[in-house]
Amino acid sequence: MNKSAIYVRSSKDLHDVSCEAQEQQLKDLVKRKGDELYRVFQDKALSSTRDVRPEFDEMISLAMSKNPPFNKIYCLDTSRFGRDHYESQMILYELRRKQGIDVIFANMPNTGTYLDPAFEAIFQAFDYIHSQQSKAKGVASMKQNIRSGYRAGGQAPYGYRLEKFEFGKHRSGEMITKTKLVPDPETSKIAREYFERRSKLEARRSILEDFYRRGIPSPNGMKAWPVATAKSMEDNIEVYLGHTVFNRHNERVKIRGKLEGYLGGQKWRPREEWVIKQNTHDPLITEEIADAIRQIKERGLRDTPYDKRIYPLSGTMKCGVCGTGFIGDKGIYRCNAKSKPGMKCDNNGISQPNVEGALFTFISNMILNFKNISAVIKRIRKRFKNGNPDFSDFEKQLARLEKERRRVVNLYQMGLIDDHEVQEQLNPLNDDKKLIRLSVKAK
Repeated sequence: MNKSAIYVRSSKDLHDVSCEAQEQQLKDLVKRKGDELYRVFQDKALSSTRDVRPEFDEMISLAMSKNPPFNKIYCLDTSRFGRDHYESQMILYELRRKQGIDVIFANMPNTGTYLDPAFEAIFQAFDYIHSQQSKAKGVASMKQNIRSGYRAGGQAPYGYRLEKFEFGKHRSGEMITKTKLVPDPETSKIAREYFERRSKLEARRSILEDFYRRGIPSPNGMKAWPVATAKSMEDNIEVYLGHTVFNRHNERVKIRGKLEGYLGGQKWRPREEWVIKQNTHDPLITEEIADAIRQIKERGLRDTPYDKRIYPLSGTMKCGVCGTGFIGDKGIYRCNAKSKPGMKCDNNGISQPNVEGALFTFISNMILNFKNISAVIKRIRKRFKNGNPDFSDFEKQLARLEKERRRVVNLYQMGLIDDHEVQEQLNPLNDDKKLIRLSVKAK
């Protein structure tokens, strides 16, 4: 018996067929065909501007797996399956030709001839046109909301909350609401404090660590404050000035049901494409603070003052207490756990000259010690003392290799080359040393 999946989807269009009605119609069809129902996948009332369909993505992922749990998919029509003509064609091709899964559209004409694929392609083209028209209308409506001082949707940024306004009812009786931002009594004070301290060049980590110690929860409710949260607040600077911004994010690219970055590889649209309505809500910061934040972002200032010193052992050394990597900071190597909000480590830092000096001494004594090479030559001479072979050329070559090795170490110690470059330069020298040994043995 065939195992079948059902996919239903409804939009925010009030005239759309409900998911329940689609499901019942398709269940009746599955029963008439004598198939066994595996599962109903449903995406309901999702955004008109973003093609986000988690249930559809899960269904396609199962269908593309090595052992799909079903071999048929029932859907009401091509518009439910997808309104991106090119992506739908690709998915249908892989389902039917590669996976052997039959996709059946209940409301499509079925002649059983070569005309069926042509009908399907024509309907998909019309679905795409309708989708783009609906998207354009939705974006236009959102832009008008912005121009009227209301939000286009989404959550309130940290420091604000949403205040709803009612504008009558739909014919269905559903209330029409729009929202504006108002300062949140609790979090607005924290947001103000963050921007004020950041505008004075205080490092993000320092501010967030202070919030953690004071027990102030982060926007996601966790104790620790991720640095990404602070960066996001700074990216949203216009909103904290009291302005409403729309059309700032670029479109997400979706391939085979997975989001693959942004259109053109850019997260933000050019500023001239943004829709900004000024003074729509109470600001949390002043223009002076906002200008200071913009300058920090434009100049690309780091979270901490830039240290010109090079720390070649950063990331290589590990903390003996907690296992976190050591990093270079102000002339010392210290446990990086001390930089992460919410993490603590009692291990003390180590002076950069002390730790690097000890390492270079070890390398010099144990690896680059010419006396060790000389001892090898002496043993070889003793072994071949009867023949009195001439090793002067080999000794010169070994001396040259030793000189080159010390040059590499000096460059590394001065911070002019990194670990990877040291390895690249030492490998050929080691190979030459092996060749010399082979030559001596052969002699």
